[in-house]
Amino acid sequence: MESSKRGRSVISAIFIFFALSCFNPISTTQVELSDSDTFCVSDHYIMQSYFTTNSSLDESEFRSFLRLQQCSENISNEDVPVVAMLQQRDITGEGSHRHLLTSIKLRSFNSQSQLHEVVIVERLPLGVFADPFELQSLQQRRAFRDVSVFGDTDLEQPSFRSNRSVVEIHVDVSETGEISVKLPLHARYQPIGESGYSRVEFGEPDLFLCSRLVPNEEHEQRRCLVLSIGRSKTETSSVVWEIPAGIRSHTEYVSVITFVAAVLSALSILVASVLSSKVESCKNTKQS
Repeated sequence: MESSKRGRSVISAIFIFFALSCFNPISTTQVELSDSDTFCVSDHYIMQSYFTTNSSLDESEFRSFLRLQQCSENISNEDVPVVAMLQQRDITGEGSHRHLLTSIKLRSFNSQSQLHEVVIVERLPLGVFADPFELQSLQQRRAFRDVSVFGDTDLEQPSFRSNRSVVEIHVDVSETGEISVKLPLHARYQPIGESGYSRVEFGEPDLFLCSRLVPNEEHEQRRCLVLSIGRSKTETSSVVWEIPAGIRSHTEYVSVITFVAAVLSALSILVASVLSSKVESCKNTKQS
């Protein structure tokens, strides 16, 4: 009797385990967001709305956030079958200051549509940052319609002490549907490694086609169409920036050379001050 009861309890436990495992995937798929979906936000920047309730960028949380941004009934839901093609994606420039070049082509774009502003959400990896003051200067020169940096905006922190940041760029769509953006980026101080370089990879940006802020009874809203979101890095789409970093095996040599240079500098300053005082004393003796 006891063995039969134990067998039934084991079977019941296995049944409950499989039931829960089957239930979880169903609950997670409810927040998935795909291309051609629409949402509405009340703030001027999409990331501004996101960071009011979140302290850091998380891919799944961001998609869940967009899924919950429903449009009001008086916001028109026009059908806009637009397809975004990423034509070029490259890092240009030299040294620790580069430009991330992105060229986009919109197919089937209707210039009469209310959605005529492309929003590019660039998720920067650890190790690089965008200078908000530099971006504001570019905006004043009309390189972008609007631009803002969210997340970690501390420019002085090294890579291992910093967090990810996000740049949101707004660009007006031309009649041809072609867009080209050059985003200035800067390298942070990289941690010490073995190869002498730190490999930083950029995935594809999130792309949205949005309208202006539309007046609503309660508050203004802007409607956005998802063009591309959540695409991970691949061999064809990822862009790599190899940033110079210190080599671990060289740390002892660098420490010794730095110490010797500091001692020699201190001695040279001491000798110079002694000689200077002697010269002054000789001049005073001759004058007397």
